[in-house]
Amino acid sequence: MAYRGFVRRQAIDGNSEQLAQQRALLAALSDDLALPLIQIKTALEVLEHEHFNETSTREQGASMALSASSGLQLIEAYHLALQAQDEQTLPLVPVSMAGVLQDVAHQLTPYAKQYDTELQVDVMGKLRPVLAHRPSLIAALQCLSASMIRAQAAQTKQKTHRLLLGAHRSPDNSIATGVFSTVDGLSDRTLRTARSLAGRARQPLPAIPAGAASGILIADMLCAAMWQPLRSAAHRNMHGLATAVPISKQLQFV
Repeated sequence: MAYRGFVRRQAIDGNSEQLAQQRALLAALSDDLALPLIQIKTALEVLEHEHFNETSTREQGASMALSASSGLQLIEAYHLALQAQDEQTLPLVPVSMAGVLQDVAHQLTPYAKQYDTELQVDVMGKLRPVLAHRPSLIAALQCLSASMIRAQAAQTKQKTHRLLLGAHRSPDNSIATGVFSTVDGLSDRTLRTARSLAGRARQPLPAIPAGAASGILIADMLCAAMWQPLRSAAHRNMHGLATAVPISKQLQFV
C-alpha cells in the first residue's frame, strides 16, 4: 500500500509539474501573441486616418498578413508541442537537414525582411539524413528563428541584421542544428533557469525582449520531445541555440 501511495504521489507530482509548465508557457505565449495583434491594430489605425496610394495600402496589408502569419505559426507550434507531450514517442523518419533549413529560411524570408534581417543557410560538409519528426523540427526552427529575429532587432541598433540557420557534424556522430545570431542573454544557464521558473514566473527569459520568449520555450519543448533540448552552441563564429539530431542509418530520406 505504501508503495502504491508513493507511485500515486509521483504521478500527481509529475502531472502538477507538467501543468505548471504549460501554464507558464501559456502566460509567455499570451504576451508574445500580443505583439502581432498590436502590429495589426496599429496598421489598421494608420489606414483609417491617413490617405495612402495603392502601393502604400498594399504594403500595409502585406505587413498585417505577416504579423497574422507569425502569430498563427506560434500557435500551431504550441499545439505540436502539446501533442508531443501526450504521445509516448514521435514518429521519426529520415530527413534531409539541408532541405529542412532551406524550407524554414524560405518561409521566414518575408518576415525577416520586415526586421531588416538577412537569412543565411550554412550546412558544413556533406551531411547524411538525420532521424527526426519533420513537422516538429521545422516548427522548432521556425519558432526559434522568428524569436531570434525579433530579439536581435530589439537589442541592437544596427540598420541590418544577419541570422544564420546552420548545421554541422558533432564529435558524438550526431548533427547539431540551430539558429545563430548576435542575440545576448542566451546560454545553457539561462535556459536551465527558464525551465526551472516554469509555473513560477511570467517571464522565464527576462534577458530576451518581449515577444520572443515563448518561441524559444516552444522550440525547446519540441526538440526535447524528439531527441535533445536546446543548448548554447556556436557555428561559423556565431553563437546561438541548437539541438542534436542523430544520423539516420537508413538511406532513404524525405
